[in-house]
Amino acid sequence: MYICVCIKQTPDSASVYVDPITGDVDYERFVQVLNPADVCAVEAAVRLKEALYSRGDPRGRSDCTIKVLTLGPKDAEGALRAALALGADSALRLWNVGAGEWGPFTVAAALAGHLKSETFLPDLVLCGDRSSDWSSGIVGPALAEQLDLPQVTSVMQLKLLEEHETVTLQLTRKLERGYRELLEAELPLLITVTSDLNEPRYPSLPAHLASLKAEIPVLDPQAQMSDSWLHGTDEMTLLEIHAPRPLPRHISAPNSRHSAYQRIGEIVAGGATGRKTQLVQGTPEELAKVLIDFLKNRGFV
Repeated sequence: MYICVCIKQTPDSASVYVDPITGDVDYERFVQVLNPADVCAVEAAVRLKEALYSRGDPRGRSDCTIKVLTLGPKDAEGALRAALALGADSALRLWNVGAGEWGPFTVAAALAGHLKSETFLPDLVLCGDRSSDWSSGIVGPALAEQLDLPQVTSVMQLKLLEEHETVTLQLTRKLERGYRELLEAELPLLITVTSDLNEPRYPSLPAHLASLKAEIPVLDPQAQMSDSWLHGTDEMTLLEIHAPRPLPRHISAPNSRHSAYQRIGEIVAGGATGRKTQLVQGTPEELAKVLIDFLKNRGFV
C-alpha cells in the first residue's frame, strides 16, 4: 500500500505582521512551520499504517509506505523533516526557479505530473483542506482531478473499518451550519483533512535526529508538466493585504438619571445592574429548579 501526503510549509500565524500604515507584510518576521492541516494529514497516514499492521493485514507496516511530497524552495525541507519525524518513510521536494509565481492549479499540476511519472500511483493521497497562508483550498481537489481519483474533502474524522477485507475507510465530512456527512470509501482515493482531524503526536528525540540526517532528493517538475499550465494566464490577482480589523467592544453607558455612585457601579459592573441580574445560592437541585423556572417564564422551554 502506497500513501502519499502532500504538504506545504507556511508562516506561523503568530509571526505574521502587517504594517497598519503602509499595508506591507514584514516577511523578515516569518517563522516557517508545517501547515497545521498537513500535520494532521501526516498523522492520519501514520495511524492508518499502524492500524493495518495491528489488524494483521498482509499490507501492514512492512508493505505500507508513506511518502511526503512538497513543492517549495530549500527552506521547505524543514516541513519535510518534520513529517519524517512524525513517521513518514520518505520525502521528496519539487522545485523550479519560476515556481514561486505558480498558482494553486499549477502547483496541483506539478504534483500530479510527478505522481504520474512514478511506477505506481498512490493508493491514498492525503492533503490538508487549506493552507494557513492563502487558504484557497484548491490544490487538493485540483490534484484529484489531475490524477482522475475520487475525492472526499473537509474530512474531520477518519476510521479504518475492521470488518472489511479490503481497505475501507469511514469518513466524516464537515459541512456548513454544523452539519456532518458520514461516508464509506474504498481505495484509491484522495482525501483533504481539516486541522480538527486528530491531535498529532510529539516525535521522539531519535526520530528528530534521524529526520535531520535523512537525504531529501530534489526534482524539477517542469519536465512532467503540460505547457498549458506553465504559460497560462494568472489564476488570481492580489488586490490588497491588510490586518484584520479588531472586533468592536460594546461598552454599556450608565443611566444619566442615576446618581454618581450608581453610575460608577454600573460602569464597574459592565451594565449588569441595568439588566436586573439576580444572584442565586443554594444546593445544585435548588439552582437547577431556579434555572428551569427562569427559562419557562421567558418562553425558552
